[in-house]
Order: sequence, then structure tokens, then C-alpha cells
Amino acid sequence: MLKKLATVLLSCLMLSYGTVAWAAGNNEVTTITRTEKKVAVECPKVVSGNGAVNTKINTELNRVVNNYVTEASSLGGGKVHYDVHKCDNELISFTIVMTPKQGVEETSGVSFDRATGDVRPLSYYYNSSELLSRSADGLKYLYDVDVAKVKTAPDTYYVDTDSNVIGIYHAGAILDKSEGEIEVNLSAADPVIEKAPVTPPPTYTGTGDKGTITGTDVRMRSGAGLDTEIMGYFEKGETVKVLKSDVQAGMKWYQVTRSDGSTGWVSADYCSIPEGTKVPITTVTSEKKGRITGTEVRMRSDPSTNGDILDYFEKGEEVVILDAASGSQMNWTKVRRANGKTGWVASDYCQEISQ
Repeated sequence: MLKKLATVLLSCLMLSYGTVAWAAGNNEVTTITRTEKKVAVECPKVVSGNGAVNTKINTELNRVVNNYVTEASSLGGGKVHYDVHKCDNELISFTIVMTPKQGVEETSGVSFDRATGDVRPLSYYYNSSELLSRSADGLKYLYDVDVAKVKTAPDTYYVDTDSNVIGIYHAGAILDKSEGEIEVNLSAADPVIEKAPVTPPPTYTGTGDKGTITGTDVRMRSGAGLDTEIMGYFEKGETVKVLKSDVQAGMKWYQVTRSDGSTGWVSADYCSIPEGTKVPITTVTSEKKGRITGTEVRMRSDPSTNGDILDYFEKGEEVVILDAASGSQMNWTKVRRANGKTGWVASDYCQEISQ
């Protein structure tokens, strides 16, 4: 991505080729439209409230928009537009989005204190340590990210209508640029608890299949799934007894027993078992079903984009969920079709059906 160039001289306030009201019911923001250097521009303008405060807010909005206009024009043109997220008497939060004809889309979040017009930085919500911990939690559980990158602060943020702080990572900051931008709900993340490691890590000495915890501060949960209660934290290198497995929302989980006798669940991404170990699947009264949500979704021989394409699923097709795995920076679900054939499908295109 090219570095942003100097702000263009002509502001949105001066080039109002057209004005459109923001449809929010309160008409607090209008849209000033123009076309400049092959870039279609939609620039926000706050019109409700204290005039001096609004001028301060609008000056900063113009600066962000104009920087993106200059960058988009250097990339063959394109579009710059915006969205309003949180909007009340205390805060107004925007995202400004540049979609160039060449290159990748990029977003800047900007939030303002309505009383002063000052930009509200992320440090208003979290200190640097908590921000990195929340970022690590969101990235670790939502995306297949290199562990060396999980403690990376977002490039920018916005506040949504439910007052959640949403961090944005620009394309290429965490994953390959082809993956696009990444959003993480920092408000919903659990801060990672930093503590001294136990040396040596606990070891389960009983009989049965064993597994080894591969991550740091990996959560022990009451059930399979990210929405279950956190019961504690495993130590890196800890040995556990693996009892059974389950699949929830495209993620594989193991039920395990620790050396102290406590039992809980851990993400299979952070529990390594010896090759060839046969872990029984959770017994259920009926088979777990899924539905294919995309068009011409590929059925592959392995949980990877390098796996052979065995066939194509029909949109809306129902399948039986058998297993889950990670590969090629994606989550995969193993399924069985009505004709008995089995294969892997990207979990993003296989929705679990409630029984």
C-alpha cells in the first residue's frame, strides 16, 4: 500500500456538489458528494449540536477523507465513503472507507467526544497492556493467526451501536493481504491473564490417550464452544487425558482430564495428540446436521485449499457433521452427504442446524 500523501487543499465543505441527509432519523449528519480525480466521494458533515464543536469534528473528517481521496487517485480512482455507527449525546463514531480500483480496500475509524469535538483514542477505553491482551484473545479464537502476531494492536477502531469497541486490522497487518481487513470485538474479548508459568507443567500420569497443551493461557471451558463458561487456564506443555471430541461452529474440541482430576474442554487447535490416536466423538441422540450456505462450494479430500476437489455441494444441501480441523488459515468441517460420500468443506459455508 502506498503511503498516504498530503491532504488535498479542497475540503468537503468547499466542494459540495451535492448534499444527502444521513438516514438515521435524527438528521445529525449529512453527506457532501463530489467527484475528484476519478474518485467518487461521500464526505460526512455533522450538522447538529454546538457549532464550534462541529467545526472541529468536520475538520478532522475532511482530513481523513481527503487523504483517502489522494491515495485512491494514485491507484487509478475509485470510491471514498463512510458509515456512522454509534451516535448519541456523548459520542459519534465513523468509519471512512477507501475502495480503490487498484489495490485493497482500507478503513479508518474515527470517534469524537460530542462535548469537546476531540478525537477519542483507543487509550480512552483500554490501557496498552489490556488492549494487547484483548486483541490477542480476539485474534486467537476468531482467526488462524501466527502466534507471534496475536499480541498486535489494531490499526484503527470504531464504536458500534451497542457500544462495542471494534478493532480493525488493515489488509496484510495480520494475515495475507488477500484475506482483506479483519475486525475484532474488543469489548467481547476476555483479557488474557498474565501469570508465571508452572515449571514443570502438570502431567497426567493415569491411563488413556494423552494430549499436550501447545498454547499459552489456553482456556479450559465447561463445554465445547466459545460461548461456554471459562473454568480455568491450562499451562503450556501440560499433559492431559483426552476423553472425547465434539464439533461446534466449525471448531473441534476435546474433553480432557487434568492431573488434578478436573475435567473440561479445550480447543483442538491448542491440544496436540499423537498421530493415529482415535478420539471418540461425543455420543448424541441424533446425528449433528449442517446446511451448505454457499453456491458451488467445493468438497475436498483434506482440510486444506490444497486438498483435491472431490465434488461440489448444492446450496442448501443438508449434510452430517463428522469432524473439524484447521488448515490454510481456515476452519474446515468434515461431512457426510446423503449418498454416503465424505469430505471436507470450509466451515464458513457449512452452518450447523439446531436439533
